Amino acid sequence: MIRIPRAPCALLALSLAAPAALAQFNNDWVEFTPASGRIVDSNGASAIGILNDGVERDFAAGDLNGDGWTDLVIVRKTQALSFNPPAQFLLMNEGGILVDRTAQFASASDVPGGLGFFDQTTNRSAQIVDVNLDGWPDLVTCGFSYTPRVYINQGRVNGVWLGLRHEQGRIPPFAQTPFFNAVAVGDVDGDGAPDLYLANAGFTGDRLLMNDGNGNFSDSGTTRLTTTMLMVGESTSVNLLDMNMDGLLDVVRGYGGGCSIAYNTPATPGYFSTANYQVGVNLNGSTYNTDAGDLNRDGRPDVVFTDDGADNYRFNLSTNAQEQAEFGPIHLYDFLTGNDQDWGGSIRIADLDGDGWPETLHSSLDVSAPTCSLRLHIYHNLGGNPGDEIVLREEAESANSGWRGVKGMLPADMAATADVATLDLDNDGDLDLVLARCSGTFVWINQKVTTPTASTFAYGSTNANSTGQRARISASGTPGASVNDFVLSADRLPALKTTIFLYGSSRLWHSVPFGDGKRWVGPPIQRLPVVTSDASGVASFPCDFTSGPLSTILIGAERDAQAWFRDPGAGAGHSNTTPAIAFWRVD
Repeated sequence: MIRIPRAPCALLALSLAAPAALAQFNNDWVEFTPASGRIVDSNGASAIGILNDGVERDFAAGDLNGDGWTDLVIVRKTQALSFNPPAQFLLMNEGGILVDRTAQFASASDVPGGLGFFDQTTNRSAQIVDVNLDGWPDLVTCGFSYTPRVYINQGRVNGVWLGLRHEQGRIPPFAQTPFFNAVAVGDVDGDGAPDLYLANAGFTGDRLLMNDGNGNFSDSGTTRLTTTMLMVGESTSVNLLDMNMDGLLDVVRGYGGGCSIAYNTPATPGYFSTANYQVGVNLNGSTYNTDAGDLNRDGRPDVVFTDDGADNYRFNLSTNAQEQAEFGPIHLYDFLTGNDQDWGGSIRIADLDGDGWPETLHSSLDVSAPTCSLRLHIYHNLGGNPGDEIVLREEAESANSGWRGVKGMLPADMAATADVATLDLDNDGDLDLVLARCSGTFVWINQKVTTPTASTFAYGSTNANSTGQRARISASGTPGASVNDFVLSADRLPALKTTIFLYGSSRLWHSVPFGDGKRWVGPPIQRLPVVTSDASGVASFPCDFTSGPLSTILIGAERDAQAWFRDPGAGAGHSNTTPAIAFWRVD
């Protein structure tokens, strides 16, 4: 899609039509602070290649290895239709630190010679979803001139996560070269398995791929949607949501110049019989990207647009006689100073301040243009009563300087943003941000909540001991002095054997041999008093934070612990270890 810069006179007209800005400046409704050291390589050093990355990127966030911490996938494509495919990145969240584990956990493929994330493919969109219904979330990616990909989560074996594997046969080949901008996932036919809708920027049209229930997909062609539904405009974005409240997922599709909704048919779920092609309001030549979500908490998904004129949103008010969603008038965003000033890219809808009223975040990078100017806009949902036509406002510190959108972020911090990941990186219950900008990748930590809800994080692996099992480590209680109920535990140990829990002031990013096991704990190392495993092979140590040595740990500091145990069944003088667990003292 070719986008033409808008005229200044049109921008002036739109600014006059915007809602009056009556609020005060410097409303610090939520605050973010920049965070260094949150993205590292597999050795624990700053991941320079990711931090300085300037290519077009899209994020997908989810807990891939089931440890309770949200991981991040970065899919990449060189900007402005260039066909020079870069590698993708898998960042595993290890106790609030995103560690590049691409080589370890995302380089497998069932294709001979395949390299998984390291294969040369262009990617513009990714979704994390359990496609084969085995309880482990998988990854779906799509992009320009390459067949979309499914990476199957291999789950855990003996407590060790095996990572993602590209499986080529999951997606059918296409007769013509695809140019996919986005993928949406959802169960459109009600069989319990997620299907895929692919938004195509090319003349070959969109694709609806049906899941057979085992994670294998087939192209439905024009059997479920008409040619017009699949081919009006050049698709830029897509969502699968129930827009008319009949219990079935509809297709909400953004395209160059508008937005369409194709409606699922109750009598034959998974088949789409009617559509509305005039949902978007074209303010100045092009409604571009589209997203949808319940902005006013009435249970009905509303629609949000980036536009070459002024970004806007419309409320989903009711269902009409044609069983289609009925939308209210256009709403422009409210500004205390200035306006959106620019084109827009991807949109995220997320509740940043935890009040139940979701905000919208509009990225600035046009995926089809080479510009790296303009900036991200974050709009505060002012809330009200459910069903109200609420106001979304870009807050500001002052008229001419200071932060914009959220306290802590200057306009320069938001410049040239291709996508924003909203995820709880530090497990404290609020959403943090990762920005993909032309100048690099940046992490911002939400200050709404500062006490982690999870104070431990298990990681690493070990070797089997004489029981034939790999020992495990866990913890219960809260590491701190006020409650003082923190207990370290290990199981799958040989019965009735000497066990020592030890902890260090750092974690090792690569283990070193330690007896028959592995040491993940870094120096300086402190040993706790000896305990003995019971007849079931379980050993526990109650940690007392009111006396030494644990009392010397500073509040907020991380320590990493593991158990070391005698294992004479493996031979005289033999010993082994558990994996490690990180803990943070909370008080």
